[in-house]
Amino acid sequence: MSLYLQRSLILPEVPLKENTPTGIRIMGVITILFGALLFMGGLGLLALPPEMKKEVAQQLGADNASVLTPMSVVFLIISFILTFNANLSFRFLREWTRRNEDKHPE
Repeated sequence: MSLYLQRSLILPEVPLKENTPTGIRIMGVITILFGALLFMGGLGLLALPPEMKKEVAQQLGADNASVLTPMSVVFLIISFILTFNANLSFRFLREWTRRNEDKHPE
């Protein structure tokens, strides 16, 4: 999450730069897409049959196919963390937008 957004939420008198909300939205979408990619990769590795895991491990240069299971779990954990962070940023951005609209009604 943007430090400027955090500062603006904690100290409402500190203005947020004009392009920060758009940047947070763009980076949030990219983060969610990357998290979805990691999630699908993790699920795909977990769903592989044992003989396919051996083949994939061999192509990756690993000695043992059991390396793929922890790797897929790490992919899933990272995808959840990234998605959670992006959603949290969107939530705080909505809060900032609501406060800004209440402060400056049109």
